[in-house]
Amino acid sequence: MPVKQALHMPAVSIVTTTFNRTEYLKEAIQSAVSQTFGDFELLVCDDGGLDATRRLCESFHDNRIVHVANPARLGIARNTYAGIMRARSNVIAFLNDDDRWTRDFLAQCAVPLLEDSDAVLAFSDHWLIDSKGVRLLDATDANTREYGRDVLTAGKVDCPARLMVRLSVPMAMAAVFRRSKVDWDNYSEKVEGAYDSYIAYSLLRNKGKVIYIPRRLTEYRTHSGAASAEFHRDTTEGLAHVYGLILKDPTYRIVAEEIRKKYIAFERHLVKLSLAEQDFRSTMAHCARLIYTEIFSAG
Repeated sequence: MPVKQALHMPAVSIVTTTFNRTEYLKEAIQSAVSQTFGDFELLVCDDGGLDATRRLCESFHDNRIVHVANPARLGIARNTYAGIMRARSNVIAFLNDDDRWTRDFLAQCAVPLLEDSDAVLAFSDHWLIDSKGVRLLDATDANTREYGRDVLTAGKVDCPARLMVRLSVPMAMAAVFRRSKVDWDNYSEKVEGAYDSYIAYSLLRNKGKVIYIPRRLTEYRTHSGAASAEFHRDTTEGLAHVYGLILKDPTYRIVAEEIRKKYIAFERHLVKLSLAEQDFRSTMAHCARLIYTEIFSAG
């Protein structure tokens, strides 16, 4: 790292985790370096170690891009954590290696945190795009409604805890947050593919200001390699873990019944997955949690 760069503390740290997927990574990086707000570092946290990934990062000839190859594979949760802890700024944004940002994303979502020390999180709506990068208009509108962003108003969110009920904050693709306001002591591999939901849960339980920008400022790519809570067991396991934490957290008492229903749905799905995989030990564990929650957490 050049001495001049090392002496400059970036206003924002962008964390991009990647695993042997260079076909979209170039577009993701290009969308970052094209931002109208340019005071950032981009940490490409490489969990695969392909020479092609390193060469791609170097091809931009931009000293804001830092390629970090893990000596051993960490998995999504630990790779994300490693990137966050390596970041030189307290203001963090995630950029998936297959997604893209519009040019004003950081100007709209990072600046509020830089200008207001009480703000802990700012997020926007986002587009859905297909594997070729074409925007999916109807699917995007449906996604906005599904996650409850259609009823949010611009500016400060009055009851941040309610955002967890419908997972309204797109932490992994359209949010900027303050690292110091996350409880990292309870972050573990148990969050798995739901690392973003854990971070949202931890931020929203704070008393800090949460800001919504009702514009579609990023593009989330839907394709066969993208994560999905419906089909990926690690994500569902992580969500069940996070919602279990929420159920025990008095901060979320106002939405406890809604969270309880979500948690039960996740555990039921995991029972089905475990049975299908003939993983009877996991089946029994999820059945036990399901029964306990349905009997003792009601009301």
